[in-house]
Amino acid sequence: MDTRNFSEDHWPKVGSGIWTRWWGYLSRWLMFGVVVTVFQPVLGDYDSLWRQKALQALLGLLFGFVAAVVFTVAENTLNTPRVKWKTWLIVLATWGVVKTTFVTVVALS
Repeated sequence: MDTRNFSEDHWPKVGSGIWTRWWGYLSRWLMFGVVVTVFQPVLGDYDSLWRQKALQALLGLLFGFVAAVVFTVAENTLNTPRVKWKTWLIVLATWGVVKTTFVTVVALS
């Protein structure tokens, strides 16, 4: 009888490649994006409150996805030894770059 663990056959080794820890980073950034955007105030028409909240949640998910991609690539190329202060610097830089990009795109549209 074959005693290999079949659940590990299709997964890459943990700790290798540019997408290392992708799912953990993605879940954290998505949660951050949704929480930060959904708790913003609604302007004007309260009849469309749920539509505005849904739009805020979708923008938060989009923000979180973009931030997760940027952070994962930066963390896995610039901070492979996982130095804590570098990680936090990359978190702040990621938030600043992605937020600036989103605000610029919204302002121009």
